[in-house]
Amino acid sequence: MSKVNLLFAIGVVGCVAGGGLLLTGAAGVGTPIPWIVLVVGLISLAGANAVRRHAPGTSPERVEASDVTIEPGRTWTIAAVAGAVVGVVALLLALVVGQGEARSHGVFHWLFGAVALGLVVAVDHWWRPRVGTFAASWRSPALALLLAGAAAAFLESIGAAGYDQFNAGARTEWLTTLHNASAPFGALAVLMIPIAVGVLASVAVGRVRTHRTADEARRPS
Repeated sequence: MSKVNLLFAIGVVGCVAGGGLLLTGAAGVGTPIPWIVLVVGLISLAGANAVRRHAPGTSPERVEASDVTIEPGRTWTIAAVAGAVVGVVALLLALVVGQGEARSHGVFHWLFGAVALGLVVAVDHWWRPRVGTFAASWRSPALALLLAGAAAAFLESIGAAGYDQFNAGARTEWLTTLHNASAPFGALAVLMIPIAVGVLASVAVGRVRTHRTADEARRPS
């Protein structure tokens, strides 16, 4: 990934994550975390724009879309496998360590993580825009946000196992601390799941139209 694309990806992730945390209030009142994330995202976007302007051969009039589509990345596959391992651990802790309502609490968070992680794999394999297009520049940030949401949801699930059977008080202090620390970022899963589903729906519609157009072109006039 080039420096411009890396800065752009960090910028999009920071802006979406920071803005989402501020809008949902998941980080709690008075915490500076959303503002820090948002500022980092804005600075990264500004940096990407500055690097793009000064780098030779990257001016907007010189950048053209390629006929080559983005292939599924090994990095995302490795990240998905690692996420799946964390998900298995989270589910085991929720079922074995969690008690009563705390067990349901843990499984609830785990479901969001599992859906988000599944969407990481689906988006990586099915959303393959052409290199150099506007959609291609959003692909890595979307995958990063989905992966972050899945990880946060799994950590929340692990932490939820530490509550008592009435899901009211801490039975295992360090687990409930982990839950509370992960909660602000768990909103990313809720935010990104419908976006990813929308992207996949658009991809499916586009492929149906492409096949239909190809079939019509092959028919004898």
